[in-house]
Amino acid sequence: MNGSYLVMACSVCFGNPNSSLTKGALAGVLFLLAVIVSVLGGILVTGIVWSRRARKISSP
Repeated sequence: MNGSYLVMACSVCFGNPNSSLTKGALAGVLFLLAVIVSVLGGILVTGIVWSRRARKISSP
């Protein structure tokens, strides 16, 4: 061994947009974004519903 090794980056790091690794990483990011948006949307809707119920209960 002379100490020189061939090092190649993966397709995600190298930037091949048509690679299945890149497409899988993008799909994973989009899925997690959808999960976060749906959870935050559920929290927002719950707050709105509770606010309306509180206003309805407090008004005579």
